[in-house]
Amino acid sequence: MSDDDLERRARDLLDRAALAFRGHARAETWLRHHRVRLDEPLRVAVAGGPQTGKSTLVNALIGEEVAPVRAGGAPVWFHDGTRPLARVRPLSAPEFVAPLERSRPGHDVAVPETGAGSVVVEWPCRALRHTRLLETGADDALTEADAVLHLVRHLGDPPSLPIGGAPPVHVMVLLSRADELAGGKPDALLNAKRIARRRRKDPRVASLCQDVLAISGRIAHAGRTLREDEYGVIAAIAGLPRADADAHLLSVDRFAGASFPLDIPASRRAGLLDRFGLGGVRLATTLCRSGARSRAALGEQLVRQSGLTELQASISDLFTARRGVLKARSALIGLEHLLLAEPHPAAGALAAELELVVAGAHAFRELRLLAGLRTGRVALPGELAVEARRLIGGEGGAHCERLGVEPQTPPERLWPAAERAAARWHEQTTGAGTAGGRRAAEVVLRSCTAILDDLG
Repeated sequence: MSDDDLERRARDLLDRAALAFRGHARAETWLRHHRVRLDEPLRVAVAGGPQTGKSTLVNALIGEEVAPVRAGGAPVWFHDGTRPLARVRPLSAPEFVAPLERSRPGHDVAVPETGAGSVVVEWPCRALRHTRLLETGADDALTEADAVLHLVRHLGDPPSLPIGGAPPVHVMVLLSRADELAGGKPDALLNAKRIARRRRKDPRVASLCQDVLAISGRIAHAGRTLREDEYGVIAAIAGLPRADADAHLLSVDRFAGASFPLDIPASRRAGLLDRFGLGGVRLATTLCRSGARSRAALGEQLVRQSGLTELQASISDLFTARRGVLKARSALIGLEHLLLAEPHPAAGALAAELELVVAGAHAFRELRLLAGLRTGRVALPGELAVEARRLIGGEGGAHCERLGVEPQTPPERLWPAAERAAARWHEQTTGAGTAGGRRAAEVVLRSCTAILDDLG
């Protein structure tokens, strides 16, 4: 079953359920909600406990200082829009538009005394055109997301995730505030990335999520929004004799103290600490010394070093590129919840077909293998790993993209390419290598035969 087939089957099941539950107001509302969700941009939740850096990561992904949006504790969505505004959705009243009141940090939104079910912040942003972000610390709000970035300050053994028994093709764990690890030592960010790479290969962690990454949302946001005056101050610090600069970068007190060797007002140094953190100032100074000769160059390197570039690549490969799969998964889970909650004569037949659709959803297995190849949990020889990633949709879901041939290649030329790929991967399923490699080969072989079935 291809990505398009899975989405089509999910849509068809929702339509049939809507016919079966006609006249049942609560079920009709639920089904209509999930039918609309199928056609929306991908919904990605930025979730985690208090002080895990959710707002900072939202700002880093958007590239502007929008969050936090204080709205009486309601979950806050971020959508693309023509101008900044907030749409408040009260629990028991019609939606209304409210102004975004700028404050430090973020914005305030006035909500009714009775509270709001949710708040939608519209903000002109290219990053939000194909993805909607949800910032929440509430587990129950995660059912409204198609994918989850789960932020933790420490990696447990294994990490505890609020996803119940759901298949983890939609979850990524982020070791957030990585620059503060172990007291914010100079190598904190590098150590955090090493920890994340080690933990992502742990089978217990692999059973809970697609990937584990370390990121400093604060450094990422500072890099994306770096100002010329900030660059000037950092470049001046980098220009000091190294011993003098490093001595005053050992602690916050030394950096902010009166004995600082440059005539930089204490308020500006405090502003740098607020924006970058001490670890970020150290990193920016090092990057300036090693060749970042402009604001743009320093900003770009800060973003890369922060882990944001790697995160964006993972989101693109595992979430955005497989939007249809994740949207279909959300629809199927929504339908399953309805069938369990609302007894109906047609529920048995619908539940049986839903189970068949999920069992035949090869796209879920492709996503798991794609994550395994990205993280190193699945090891294949170099050229085979590259081909496997392509055949399971890592470079696009179209037949031409999967087979690595020119766009618009006619079907009569696609068929032999798919046959050759299937033969190669059939050999891998029975050849030498690890059991994990053979299981991976079975997934790739199924992707090849799916292409052949479709062409046939």
